Amino acid sequence: MLTEEQNPKTDHIWRNDITGLRALAVLPVILYHAFPHSMAGGFFGVDIFFVISGYLISGIIFRNLLRGTFSYLDFYTKRIKRIIPNLLLLLLFVLILGYFLLFADDYNNLGRHVYSSAIFIENFRLLSEIGYFTEDAVRKPLLHLWSLAIEEQFYIVFPIACVLIWKLARSEKLLGVFVFALTVASLLSCLMIQDKSFAFYFPLTRFWELGAGILLSYVETFKILDTRRIALGLRHFSSLFGLGLILFSMFFYTSSWAHPGFITLLPVLGAVLLILSHPDAIVNKYLLGWSPMIFVGLISYSLYLWHWPLLSYLNICTPNPSYQYVVAAIVLSFVLATMVYYYVENPVRRSKFALTLGFKTQHIRIPLTIVLLAALLIPSSFGYILRKTEGLPDRPINTEFPEMLAIRQGISWSKEPYIVAGENKVYGITKGFPEIVFAGDSHAQQYYYRMKVLSEKYGKAAGMIHTSGCFMMAGGSKEKCQRVSRSFYELLTHPEVKTVVLFNKWGSNYEENYFDEGISRFKQFISEQKKLKVFVVLDPPWDQGTGGAQGNFDPLKHFNRFNPNAANYYVSYSDDQEWKKGNNAISQALGDVATIIDVESHICADHKCNVVQWYSDDDHLQPVKLKDKADWINPIFQ
Repeated sequence: MLTEEQNPKTDHIWRNDITGLRALAVLPVILYHAFPHSMAGGFFGVDIFFVISGYLISGIIFRNLLRGTFSYLDFYTKRIKRIIPNLLLLLLFVLILGYFLLFADDYNNLGRHVYSSAIFIENFRLLSEIGYFTEDAVRKPLLHLWSLAIEEQFYIVFPIACVLIWKLARSEKLLGVFVFALTVASLLSCLMIQDKSFAFYFPLTRFWELGAGILLSYVETFKILDTRRIALGLRHFSSLFGLGLILFSMFFYTSSWAHPGFITLLPVLGAVLLILSHPDAIVNKYLLGWSPMIFVGLISYSLYLWHWPLLSYLNICTPNPSYQYVVAAIVLSFVLATMVYYYVENPVRRSKFALTLGFKTQHIRIPLTIVLLAALLIPSSFGYILRKTEGLPDRPINTEFPEMLAIRQGISWSKEPYIVAGENKVYGITKGFPEIVFAGDSHAQQYYYRMKVLSEKYGKAAGMIHTSGCFMMAGGSKEKCQRVSRSFYELLTHPEVKTVVLFNKWGSNYEENYFDEGISRFKQFISEQKKLKVFVVLDPPWDQGTGGAQGNFDPLKHFNRFNPNAANYYVSYSDDQEWKKGNNAISQALGDVATIIDVESHICADHKCNVVQWYSDDDHLQPVKLKDKADWINPIFQ
């Protein structure tokens, strides 16, 4: 085993136990992705990867700064050779497989994720997609690349900051203060921020995990603490305790613990303690230094990259795949990872290849790193083409299953006419001011096309004011909801408005404090605006699952590309669910002042719904289908 003492001039320190720690990180992630209920906190393996990356990469930077040999060119050349070849193959793989297996809208969305992954901003892409009309996470083949994006953002920014501080101040103490302050600030922001989706994907709120490894590397490199001189007995305890923290977080995690949050401190601290313990500590020597663990650690990058797309495509093609298929996908990911490691990763890292272009008077040699960066333009360009062509809708998969084309098709608001009312846009106005106002959350949005059809048919101007996740009549605690609520009430005071149609995901609101407040406020308002006629459109059955699990009404959970069977499209439901309770609550609250429109009886029968025919996801209907078939709202215009 090569150590720093054996080769003090190297910029890299090889430790078998850290390679084994990579296996301890990647294996739980794979197990969690394949069988989520087997290890509830298996995803903490990604946090361990962050600690390892922070420790190793900062060690390279710090040692070269001390020797005065740091080179941006050398640093980024090694990162490019290490990361891009495998990533390039993966992006091409998901694009080629998607050509044959993905419907137009899914392929269109994959295009966005491909070019976002190619330029390492996938975390920001995923952050922007949080909300409605987005597909289930398991159907995003590149979902896992958010963590690679954060690491790459770290590789780009952190070396520049370190070199600037070192050159300007020539002070290892100032460098240490910078790293410590940034790590603490990142940790505090992560713990304090309320929006955990933002904390999950934003690089500054995840930096502290990298920072934990960086701080350990700093104290070792600048001899603040010689961790190798700590008594062996203490290091045995440190390694056991560190492993215990990791295993506890992975096996006993529950969804009630916010992640990233205080619970995330356990695997991060566990990884730091294992690195701190050194190779001769008991866990490091006998578990992390075990040959199979070292092998898995060597292929861990490839394994992490390839396992998720295989599982994702498996779930796309065969909803709820059997245990045998999942195991086969995992075995295949190990085979692919091993082949890519030995026949792509290692040869490219050692290669001195340069592309030579010959001209009449001279030859130009283009380094391999430039070739690799340029090669990323291939999947990026194709991803952009998918966006512009809306997912190549003429592919065989689309013509073979035409009923699936409309399932994920949302509404392109950028192409729709609107007027501004108050602080918000009102869509659908073709002339004049709206006589009929559709208002609500995303459950209103899905009726937009139908509203336009009826508006043109009956010659009555209609408009839609909406915002996702808000109770229009009250506003609630969110600033965006308060803003749209103000616009809603201001819009209804306009003399042209004669009718208001209310939509909402009623089952999400009826137990909230602002439900009664909103009902009271609205009833008082319409008692003063006697000209207004009010309609309330109830929800069809929906099911969003519990404990973070996806609900059973998502149509793509029931459509098998290899064995389509219409009998599987019918999903049973009961009346003892949130959607029904919400419908009852709003009917009782506004039944004396509004016309209530039932939807359930129009799309479901005998307590069964054909989800492929009607549904877009767990709780939304398909806007394109509603455009032609939502006859139940016709009386609003008649």
